[in-house]
Amino acid sequence: MPSPNRILEGVRIIAFTTGYAGPYAGRLLAQYGAEVIKVESSPGGLDTFRHYGEAGDVNAAPRFIECNLAIRSITVNVKHDDGKRIIKELAAKSNAVLVNFRPQVLGRLGLGDDELRKVNPSIIILKLPGLGETGPKNWYGTWGFNLNAFSGMTYLWNHPGQDRPIGSQGVYPDHLGFISGPTIMMAALLRQRLTGKGSIIDVSQGEVTAYTLGPSYLESSINGVDPEPRGNRSLTAAPHGCYRCQGDERWCVVSVNSDDEWRRLCGVMGNEALADDNRFRTGVERRRHSDELDAIMSEWLATQTVEDVAHRLQAARVPAGVVQNGTDLCKDPQLRHRDYFQNYDESPIGPFEVPRGGLIFKGMPEEEIPLTPNLGEHTEQIMRDVLGYDEAAIAKWKEEGVLA
Repeated sequence: MPSPNRILEGVRIIAFTTGYAGPYAGRLLAQYGAEVIKVESSPGGLDTFRHYGEAGDVNAAPRFIECNLAIRSITVNVKHDDGKRIIKELAAKSNAVLVNFRPQVLGRLGLGDDELRKVNPSIIILKLPGLGETGPKNWYGTWGFNLNAFSGMTYLWNHPGQDRPIGSQGVYPDHLGFISGPTIMMAALLRQRLTGKGSIIDVSQGEVTAYTLGPSYLESSINGVDPEPRGNRSLTAAPHGCYRCQGDERWCVVSVNSDDEWRRLCGVMGNEALADDNRFRTGVERRRHSDELDAIMSEWLATQTVEDVAHRLQAARVPAGVVQNGTDLCKDPQLRHRDYFQNYDESPIGPFEVPRGGLIFKGMPEEEIPLTPNLGEHTEQIMRDVLGYDEAAIAKWKEEGVLA
């Protein structure tokens, strides 16, 4: 029976990736069947996330393992002439290159766009730099945190009237990057198959993130007025907020977008008379009296168990939800029903679970996602089976430090 884990079978991608966005893009492509070969150099040139583990074990870093499931690992010294030649030979036998290094890093190593296209004119080169390949800031060092700031997200992610921006722990630019990267890779692979032509694609993580905030900043473009942080308030809904419930740090979000939803909410509250209160009868009036409405909602929800009240509100067709933490998510019956987690009983970091992804292919049962390989685990196999070198050549290059 066909499996979604094999829909990209036959596609080979060389990955020069580090951190979150690039590696996770590679993981998604590998998860659905592409042969993603991650190139690293030892001792230098390792993925940054390999250093986030305990006791200095580069194979036992949880964040690295999460981001690099299903890939293959080869260690090549790309500063050595023979190492460059090996990469070019691999590029000649590959469909694509995925890279999220700073701009021009591969070019300075002699593995830039022109060099790779000389050996494979039809190759796809997909780049995920923080701020793009060109421009006065293209050389800036970037992580999700400062890309949040660059895109305008940090400024808006706050309550009104605060003395400084707060932002979020979520590295949204990385997430948007590792989704948009494989998506555009699919289009480029289709074009490659139809025309035999390659592509060079420059995806700026900062621009992709700023693009999602377009409606918020349209106001600046039209009339020069900057949007201000609104916290949990909405321009169209009321009540629209996050309210404390019974228990330790248990919260419920509620968003009422119509007069009918408001009346149904009052019914769940057991306070039908509130629906006819002149302060709250219409959406315009509810938004005008948001402070009073929030006080009423806070007093009521403080007496409620969050899971129960969210369920009752949803049953009454009032949008609501539990503010879930990590423990909640791991136990969530919706996610369990959809087989959202991949379980690993044994790994360098012990047993763990990790999200598979949010896609289900009907009629195509998913296989297990292979565990992240150890550093250089597939070096000899790739040299032998993909590039055709014998054991003597491999041993010689290992002795010379070309391979690790």
